[in-house]
Amino acid sequence: MKRPTVHVIGAGLSGLSAAAHLAAHARFEIVVHERGREAGGRRRAFFDETDGTYVDSVNAVAWPHWRATRALIAAIGAEPEWREGSREIAFVDMRTAERWTLRPGSGRRPWWALLAKRRAPGLAARDYFDLARLGRGAVVPAGGRAAERLWRPLSFAALNLAPENAALELLAGELEEALAAPKLTLLHPRRDLGHALLLPLTQHLERHGVAIRYERALQALRFDRDRVAGMEFAHDRVELGPRDAVLLAVPPWVAAPLTPGLLAPDAFTAAITAHYSDLPPLEAPDLTCVINGPVHGVFKRAGGVSVTVRDADADLETPKEALAAKYWSAVAAVTGLSDVLPAWRLIKQKRAAFAATPAQNALRPEPMTAWRNLALAGAYVRDGLPESMETAVRSGERAAQCLAEAL
Repeated sequence: MKRPTVHVIGAGLSGLSAAAHLAAHARFEIVVHERGREAGGRRRAFFDETDGTYVDSVNAVAWPHWRATRALIAAIGAEPEWREGSREIAFVDMRTAERWTLRPGSGRRPWWALLAKRRAPGLAARDYFDLARLGRGAVVPAGGRAAERLWRPLSFAALNLAPENAALELLAGELEEALAAPKLTLLHPRRDLGHALLLPLTQHLERHGVAIRYERALQALRFDRDRVAGMEFAHDRVELGPRDAVLLAVPPWVAAPLTPGLLAPDAFTAAITAHYSDLPPLEAPDLTCVINGPVHGVFKRAGGVSVTVRDADADLETPKEALAAKYWSAVAAVTGLSDVLPAWRLIKQKRAAFAATPAQNALRPEPMTAWRNLALAGAYVRDGLPESMETAVRSGERAAQCLAEAL
């Protein structure tokens, strides 16, 4: 008997994760349809002709509590493409020039914060214990040192949004997992995310018989009562057999028009990534969180240094040349490099993540739809956690599992 075919729409991280999970079952024929010419979606690598290297659309690290991402890296044999960094995170306040290093331990209660040298200047141990109590009575302060040096950096990093606008239950979920994580180090790509994850993942899928078809833009789904019966692409159509299924792993603004009645987040926040060719000092931290500056994070990477700007809507209309110079001034101050602007590449993402507000979080759909052979994947799907590389991987696994149980 012919095996059922699962058509995965979208070769972003959630779609590739779903395909990998389905391939492990060996029960399905799997076809991935990608509208672009390469895999990765919003987390892909670009070839920079100025210096002959690949640069990422986002600055990627695998945090210690990202169990699904780390398991996927191991399953596809990509561990050699990652290097272990420190669990410590450097901070710099550009307004006061103060520097400190956060040295978190493991455990659901941050007992490590009892040591002053492991906290931010001016913060008390109780400020860190409030992290574990978020959602159980702790209140995020509106101002003061704890807001500036703890809550705002965490909220921007996890939610791409200031805490006063955020759905704090998402931050609470992320903190609960982070505090309970084993005492592992951060993982950084040795080269770029393409070589560290996307290329080995697509190669893994092809070795397991998964077909990946590029330049396949899905234009419509055809429904017959309680199932998807067909798919309309730009140049052809695909009829689905009675045991076939569709896994829609596309952004919400693509999924909603394809799926009648689908409620999904419809407001988004921006992020900007800038890469520079100057090499940071050898002693520079892998990651520096910047407070009261024009950027939120400075990353040491192979071949240069990069920055991330969160909740970056205010900078979207500014010319790239002006932004590159503004951000580099922060990099130079943080790293001690020259003020002279080096070669750079800047990527703006207008819809980097769904706006993690209470109203938008309430719009996140479940992975299974009203049609028995149609599932949704993507970091916007309901998960209890904010949008991230980890939730993209998890959503692919969950959607694949739902279909595996339904078929």
